[in-house]
Amino acid sequence: MRSWLPILLIATAMVLPELLVRAERDVREPPVDPELHYQLSLEEGGNQRDSQRGQVRVTGSSQPITEALIQKMVARRTEAESAYVSIWNWQGFSNVTASARGLDSKHHFANSYLVGFQPFETDKLWVPLYSLATRKQYQYDHLQYAGLSDIWQTSRQAYYQPRGDCEDHAILLADWLINLGVDARVAMGTHKGQGHAWVVAIVEGREYLLEATSKRRHASWKAMPLAALAEGYEVEFQFNRDFFWAKKSPAPTRRYRGDHWVRKSRFIRG
Repeated sequence: MRSWLPILLIATAMVLPELLVRAERDVREPPVDPELHYQLSLEEGGNQRDSQRGQVRVTGSSQPITEALIQKMVARRTEAESAYVSIWNWQGFSNVTASARGLDSKHHFANSYLVGFQPFETDKLWVPLYSLATRKQYQYDHLQYAGLSDIWQTSRQAYYQPRGDCEDHAILLADWLINLGVDARVAMGTHKGQGHAWVVAIVEGREYLLEATSKRRHASWKAMPLAALAEGYEVEFQFNRDFFWAKKSPAPTRRYRGDHWVRKSRFIRG
């Protein structure tokens, strides 16, 4: 996801037509051959397809944005333009939602990639992050998908696919944490100047920044860093299963709640 930001900024300027309408045992299991593990995973549900259908209701507008409309608009673009995350404007409201191309080659709303998937139950919030580090390999999309620039995996797909980039890691982690009762969101922006996605988790009133792509082996996995102390992250947007937020101004922030954020829209699944 290194290079989506320039196209994202271009896409922001595009306006849709006004008239179109859950235990420690979980991480102590004996090692399994990765290839065998992957094949078993597929048999256990890796091929299951979750519906991503839905519409977005924009705050301040009575007219919803449908997935069909998004796909129609994307179809009018060049291959290069449609390859990246798109931030959409709607009826005079800016930055109301985002869409991205999935494994089916179609654009879907960002919220729809969090399909309510939980690989297994745990009462320890660090277990999902550990599981990601030991199970999933980081790989850029263009290396995995024959040159395609940006392909998103749903949370279920991200668990069963052995490789993925930043947003695939973040989507799975956020969705899993939500199932554990955490207010978790996928954050989109830059890290040290490069397009990036990560997770912010709000626990007991505190905001923690979780780097889903971290592959650390020896640090304490139980330590969650406060978002306010995380350097190099510049957030622009955030979303969960239901809502999409945009920052009010371009001023940098390390706070993920407050008056400088606007809840732009709600995703209605189905």
